[in-house]
Amino acid sequence: MERYLVKETAPFVQFSSVKVTADFNTLFDIEKTPKQSVEDYCQQLLNRSFSITHSQIPDFICHHCNLVKEPLPWLNKFEKLLTLNDELFTGVRNQQRLTKFMISIETKRNKLSEESEKTEKKKPAKKHINAESEDRYFSFYELKKILANLPGDGERIIMLSKEKFEYQQANIEFVNINTLEFDKQCDKEIEQIMTMKKLQEEVSKQFSIVSSSKPNSEKIVLHGPQNILTNAFKQMMTSVKPNGKPYIQKRIKDIALLIHDNFVDENGNPLSMETLQTYLSPGRNDKDPNSDMQVNF
Repeated sequence: MERYLVKETAPFVQFSSVKVTADFNTLFDIEKTPKQSVEDYCQQLLNRSFSITHSQIPDFICHHCNLVKEPLPWLNKFEKLLTLNDELFTGVRNQQRLTKFMISIETKRNKLSEESEKTEKKKPAKKHINAESEDRYFSFYELKKILANLPGDGERIIMLSKEKFEYQQANIEFVNINTLEFDKQCDKEIEQIMTMKKLQEEVSKQFSIVSSSKPNSEKIVLHGPQNILTNAFKQMMTSVKPNGKPYIQKRIKDIALLIHDNFVDENGNPLSMETLQTYLSPGRNDKDPNSDMQVNF
């Protein structure tokens, strides 16, 4: 497995590793060691990812989801680990393996979401409820958990704004005086997201390296949804040609950087690298445009 050394780790909070007992699954399980590091855990996950067969991938994902308390966050971190190390998946067989992993992850994520919706929502402790109306309660404590599972800042701001407006339009019957007002907490969270995003952009500009020999060129403006462009690149990256290779063989983050450096949205604003990588991921077909909007090759 030396050629599959981890390039970049994902920030796992939960480890699915287990102690070696009589029930230890030698095919899927990762041994739990004292003071196990994130780097060691990520390396062991990658080792298992390359040692199993393609047909075992869905069962492997389900097995590890069953070993953690919160499977959805773990699943998102595992997807991030594979994306960060996609350069290890060289060759047609391994590229097909990565695609199988991404599709299986998305399938499992959808199943977990459906199961979560079917399960009756457990009301949090009274201290975590900001206010209650006649038909629902408002808990910023629970809202923060939902925000943590959203893919980007744009989605988080939309969710916060939606919850804030629902609170302001609701007929409030109870207010917890020991918590901040729900809508003000939403405003503070939006302000923090916007401030951090602006700071990241400023830092990125300061540390970006621009070749002095490269002439400045005007970026191409996209007059429509950016997922049309990313879907075109994704097709060229995943569709295997008769010669056994995709039309384009590059890492997701390399293609995302190419698009980021050469295109802007219809208002002239830069495109989000995080959003581009999400749209380019083979497992995120939910981000693809409708078939009538796709570019077909």
